[in-house]
Amino acid sequence: MNLLSQIRNINSMIVPTGIGASIGGFAGDAVPAAKLLAKASDLLITHPNVVNAALLSDSPENILVLEGALMDLFFQNQIAIRPNVKHKIAVVLDKACDDQNRILTENCIGAAKAVYGLDIIDEIFYTEEPIGAEDLLQIKNPDTLLDACARARDAGATAFALLAVLHEDSESEAVKNYKQGTGYDPIGQIEAKISHLVSKIFLMPSAHAPIISSSAKQEKVDAKVAAEYLSDSFLASVFKCLQHSPEIIVIPDAYKTLTNNYTDPSQQKSRQRPGDIVVADLANLVVPYDCCNSTPMNQAWKHEIDLVCVENNTTNLDEPAEMFGINAVLVKNYLEAAGYLLANTKDKGFIDANRL
Repeated sequence: MNLLSQIRNINSMIVPTGIGASIGGFAGDAVPAAKLLAKASDLLITHPNVVNAALLSDSPENILVLEGALMDLFFQNQIAIRPNVKHKIAVVLDKACDDQNRILTENCIGAAKAVYGLDIIDEIFYTEEPIGAEDLLQIKNPDTLLDACARARDAGATAFALLAVLHEDSESEAVKNYKQGTGYDPIGQIEAKISHLVSKIFLMPSAHAPIISSSAKQEKVDAKVAAEYLSDSFLASVFKCLQHSPEIIVIPDAYKTLTNNYTDPSQQKSRQRPGDIVVADLANLVVPYDCCNSTPMNQAWKHEIDLVCVENNTTNLDEPAEMFGINAVLVKNYLEAAGYLLANTKDKGFIDANRL
């Protein structure tokens, strides 16, 4: 019996990064919602932004974590995903980090090995030059990041924990608002750019932990962001996130499209097999109400996946499904969403939600 024959209700939950989602736009504050939806699923596919909470991590076993760029490729039917794999994790570290953060990173690696029992490569793969992402706007030196990841992959890595030095202006309005649980995560967009770049180029799971260069002092903050103020390192939750990541299997029709200077998918050792999950296996996709103009939402209808929009999770965007002619199921909150997932499976247990 293959894995897919045992899984009847596969769903996905997405809360895009850096757009001020009222639930999931902060520091792991979507974890309770993800745990609830996981209870209503045999398997829930989500992305790092939903479950990463700096020092904290509390992901149920039936969650698969798929980086955002890989999530897009999955919904475009260019990749399949294989759960229940053991990753060899490489830590890729920005040359711009100081000695204290190097030591802190080494201690985090040691702790993760001892406590989680993870397979982490002993060598830290430093970039040969600073990545140059301090301004939170762009990656000024992407090649040095990709070269370090290539060295890590060639050393046997199957997943990347990425650390870049970022500068957070503790006096900016964006940071002040974020600390009070409003606005958006000031470093969210650059973090997404870093992990999107690496995952898309190497077709391997990655997650980013920032090294914050800031003069901010400890202070009372809103509970939704408090996890980020408990520790000087955010690496621990990244390790846990990667532990829940699948293997990426390129679908043959996408070989040419996904080939680049670092990766040739046609040379990939693993080939698609029964039990690998493809987008058509999903029953439902759960998203905030007003951010429906991205690849997963636009692709869902092609694969007969119900788009479930949560009305009390709003963002800085104004892009509801109806604006784009996308049919969607509207639910008031994640409690209602969980009920819909339980009813709307792809097996004989399906219940017409309209009857309820």
